Amino acid sequence: MNQHKELAIRYFRGEITSLEEKELYAWVKEDGQNLKMLHEWEEEWKSTEDTDTDEKWSKMMGRIAVREALEEGELRLKKRTPRWPYAIAAAIAAVVISIFTLKPEPEQQWYAMEAPAGEKCRVTLPDSSVVWLNSGSKLSMQTSFNRKARIVHLEGEGYFDVTHDESRPFNVLCGDVTVQVKGTQFNVSSYPGERFVSASVIEGHVVLSHGTSSIDLYKGQSANYDILARSFSRTTESPQDACAWTESRFIYNNITLYELTEKLSRAYAVRFHFDTARPLDYRFSISLQNNETLPEILSALERLIPVHTRIEGTDIYIKQ
Repeated sequence: MNQHKELAIRYFRGEITSLEEKELYAWVKEDGQNLKMLHEWEEEWKSTEDTDTDEKWSKMMGRIAVREALEEGELRLKKRTPRWPYAIAAAIAAVVISIFTLKPEPEQQWYAMEAPAGEKCRVTLPDSSVVWLNSGSKLSMQTSFNRKARIVHLEGEGYFDVTHDESRPFNVLCGDVTVQVKGTQFNVSSYPGERFVSASVIEGHVVLSHGTSSIDLYKGQSANYDILARSFSRTTESPQDACAWTESRFIYNNITLYELTEKLSRAYAVRFHFDTARPLDYRFSISLQNNETLPEILSALERLIPVHTRIEGTDIYIKQ
């Protein structure tokens, strides 16, 4: 057995070290055929590994971080590989996923995958569904996932490409709001502290529900659940715009300055401070589609509304 295949087997088993991971990653990046070979070795390993389903699931979860770093999976919507536009993000690895046990139970464990501020990540679930997590987002699930049902918990924003399986319903839980999946591709945003839970459908059909109330969404439709008003409303937001973050683009219509800075703080791992006693409640639209740097975004902001911005390391100061 050659050296790289030995590393691959350790990777499949979840036994690979960080140094071995870097070595395997470098080898895969050398040639596109190496990734193809890695997949072939994985199929071979799956057919010969003698272990029960739960153990395979746990081992797979232990391999997710390595898999995503190796594959650097591209979203179907993408037409180009995004580059991180701010210097802070330059040192970020292509994909970083934190995996840890949240709360052990007699027969169940919780697993969580997290994309910290300033980073995004791609996760392949046990049923082959794929989830892209936006900055400051977390996806969690129990080991019972994919037995009789597929249930995940989302804090933040995620783009889902769900594998069809009528016998195992797929549900995304966002606090008290549930996104029941009837189709394939959709975006969900549910950051803690934000007023709205939003869903946009690229392909297929989802049902957004809270208690006994629900709203059906089909291809090309978007809707919000207002946590304060406890009501649903359809929006004119384009699902393509809602998913613009997957391509490192920003497209926001009728957004306030504060709402925008909340999004930028997660995307660029910076903190915003307002040097003004007056509320900056301007509403405006902004579209950034050319991988602008954060200084370029702030410069554009100064041309849109009467504010001045100042950057000091990871702190951004805004005054009227």
